[in-house]
Amino acid sequence: MRSAIVENNNLKIVDLPEPKPRENELLIKSLVCGICGSDLHCRHHTHELADSSREVVGSAIIDADRPILMGHEFVGEVLETRQGSTFKAGDQVVSLPFLMREEGLAMIGFSSADVPGGFSEQMLVDSRLTMKVPNGLSPDMAALTEPMAVALHAVNRGEPTRNHVPLVIGCGPIGLAVIAVLKMMKIGPIVASDFSRARRDLARKMGADVVVNPAEHSPYDSWKEAAQTANPEEAGPISPLFGGADLRPSLIFECVGVPGLIQNVCAGAPYGARVVVVGLCMEKDTIMPSYPVMKEIDLRFVSFYSGEEFGATLNHLANGELDAGGLISDTVGLSDIESAFDRLGKPENDVKILVKPSE
Repeated sequence: MRSAIVENNNLKIVDLPEPKPRENELLIKSLVCGICGSDLHCRHHTHELADSSREVVGSAIIDADRPILMGHEFVGEVLETRQGSTFKAGDQVVSLPFLMREEGLAMIGFSSADVPGGFSEQMLVDSRLTMKVPNGLSPDMAALTEPMAVALHAVNRGEPTRNHVPLVIGCGPIGLAVIAVLKMMKIGPIVASDFSRARRDLARKMGADVVVNPAEHSPYDSWKEAAQTANPEEAGPISPLFGGADLRPSLIFECVGVPGLIQNVCAGAPYGARVVVVGLCMEKDTIMPSYPVMKEIDLRFVSFYSGEEFGATLNHLANGELDAGGLISDTVGLSDIESAFDRLGKPENDVKILVKPSE
């Protein structure tokens, strides 16, 4: 079978043996798989990802010295099952990107040749972590389950109420996904900020109420204008130094992930703001602790989602409650995956490119 791999920071298509399922595993045909920002990181910063994960969790989540099989935002069709399985051939499924094996957890999309990812023609999923695609949801939309689950988890970590006024810094794929989840939850008005005109336009389409070009206007001033009211139903935190009696509570999502952004947010945020850091910065960064200390800013960091959030996201998409189709900018075959990665590296016109490995 054909599969996309990363080796020595190069992306290429190779032929690999068809995978053999173990107990509790399903063999599936990969129908659609989205390209994630972490895939771009894995291609260009393989050793940095390995080193940082080794420092944080004690072991590397990827082996930078071996070819890495990519793709974790996938939907597939079941090809082979065991007797007594709740799945049958032809079922369309999504799965959390893990295999629970005796020797430990294997990550789908960041592993070596025995665990193919969604950019392979065939792959394995763990039946205990797999869900049937309901309500005739299209494969393209079902492939958004994983990235939208990341956004749902990020919003949940912010513990929003209907009285919060959210500010989304950065309207790339994850910022736009966060906007869509906030819109679904009817939390707003939503203020969004990005330097790119195309992404600001898409932020409006995804549900942002106020869209700001930070080169021309402070997103924090725009947030204050949106949050200011003479008699807020629920005022945000109040300080004798910073005020706040006339402002609704602040919930800020940092969705860029470049050095300096967390400090920028701490400097611009109002007193008592709740800040959720979603962007993955792969470089060392610094902040001035006096800013979050004196402003009593609540910093929260996110990276993943729970199984419950994954399943909830699938159902939100299938029931039409979560409108995420605007994220999809193109679909390509496996032979065009390298050009798709290159396009996403300069993302003025593309947000989420889907790959169909059989094409």
